[in-house]
Formats: sequence, structure tokens, C-alpha cells
Amino acid sequence: MRTIRPIHFLILLLAGNVHAQNHALDPEALPPTVRPAAVVHFVSIDGAFKPANTNWQLCLRILTGGDHKTEPVTVGGHSGVKVSGIKFNTADDSYPFWADKHAIDILMQVYGDEALLDEKGKPRYFNFLTGTLPEPIAMDGGALPPEIKNGKWNWVLFRIPNGLRHMDGGRLVGTIHPKARGDTPITGVSRLSGQNGGTIRMDGLHDLKVRFVAFGEKGAFGEPEQINIFSSPAHSE
Repeated sequence: MRTIRPIHFLILLLAGNVHAQNHALDPEALPPTVRPAAVVHFVSIDGAFKPANTNWQLCLRILTGGDHKTEPVTVGGHSGVKVSGIKFNTADDSYPFWADKHAIDILMQVYGDEALLDEKGKPRYFNFLTGTLPEPIAMDGGALPPEIKNGKWNWVLFRIPNGLRHMDGGRLVGTIHPKARGDTPITGVSRLSGQNGGTIRMDGLHDLKVRFVAFGEKGAFGEPEQINIFSSPAHSE
């Protein structure tokens, strides 16, 4: 029998870990790449996911009505919400936490169907609107590969910059534009540091189905390349 030296065992172990990261994550559990020390604000729409640790706060809300209307949906064995309007608006009741953060990671669990692709089968872009009127700025979250259309619930991770306002240098997420404070027509809709009563609003993904949303410090959930790995369509297994 060939003896495996300790250094060889370490190489094999590392190789096994790299291989394991090439598999899609289990949608029934939070990603194993969660970093315990990071602060996270989240909402589990069907109540299936509990705080990973004491740094996780259940302080996000999915808004509905107007241009960000959602409706309940059950698909793939789980319930969530479907974007029935043209926006998806998430409110963070603890939004001031982000006032000094340069970036925000957004972890979601979404259902992999045609809502994620255009009529030509090309991936749709995730566009996140940050900041309040009169100076909102859209941040490009990028697109997911076509393999996301797999008839399953999938973890997805986006990293967006938390930019600075031109007027006063405040962060777009975590502070409120000076012109949106006090008694102005836009004060009410800007109260949580975003648009239409929310904090971060996503544009243009009609029929998107969502089960979970979380805002985290950079690296709170791992890296996008660790999360955005998708398995084959359900019917092929």
C-alpha cells in the first residue's frame, strides 16, 4: 500500500474543496460560505430561514403596490413572491448601518425560469437603484448565465458599490439626500434612504420569483463565484 505523505494529503484535501465549490448550493440551507462576523439584514419570505448568528437581523421588508407590486407565488415546492409590476423594492428598517459601507452584497434566492432570460434566451441584467430623489443612481449588478433557467430555486449573489452623492458626499444607501429631508414632497418616499418607501430597488425583472433577500457587508455570504453556480434543469435529473 502506498503511503500518503502529509503534504500530499493536504494537496488532495485542497483539491477536494475546490471541486466541491463547483457544485450548486443547496437551496434548503443558507450558503456554507456565510462569514460569521459580518452583519446581515434579511427577510425570509416563507419563514424557512432563520438568522445564521447574532449578527443577522430580520429587518428587511418586501414592499408591494404601485410600480413595485408583488403577489404570492408557490413554485418548486416553496412559496415566495412574484414581481407582478416592473420593480422589486426592498425596505431596510435599519438602513443607517450602511452609511459608511463602500459596498453592499445582496444575496437572493430566486426561481430559475424564463423570467431571468429575454425572448432570445439571453440573460437579463439585474439593475439596482440606490439613493433617494432627486439624485438616485442605478448600479449594474450584472447578469446570470443561461444555466440559471433550471426549474429550481437558486442562491444568487450580487455585489454593488454604495456610491457617494455629489451634493454632500453622503452614501447613497444609509443616508438621505438633504433635499429629501424635512417637509418636502419627496420626504415620505425617501424615509428609508431609497425610492418609493424602500431602500434598494431592482428594476425590470417582471415575473421574477423570490424566496429570500439579504443585504450584507462585503464578503458576508462569500464571493459571487462561490454562490453563482447552477445545476442542470430539474427535468434532466
